[in-house]
Amino acid sequence: MTSEHKLPYKGHAIFPQVVLQENGQYAACFTIKAGYDGSGEVRYVRELPTTEFSNEDDAVAYILDFSADWIDQNML
Repeated sequence: MTSEHKLPYKGHAIFPQVVLQENGQYAACFTIKAGYDGSGEVRYVRELPTTEFSNEDDAVAYILDFSADWIDQNML
């Protein structure tokens, strides 16, 4: 999944970026921006190194769970 994908949630846009590491694990990286279209300020960034998963689906699920919880706790 590339950073071009965005997922709207409660007035924010989540930009997931799952990165395959040299060790075969998938890193869950992402950015949360204000605005459903992501045109607002950057509110949170998770870059490398980060939590790693054995498959891409688990990494995406982590991104969505973490981002939803963070947005719920840090509303605009």
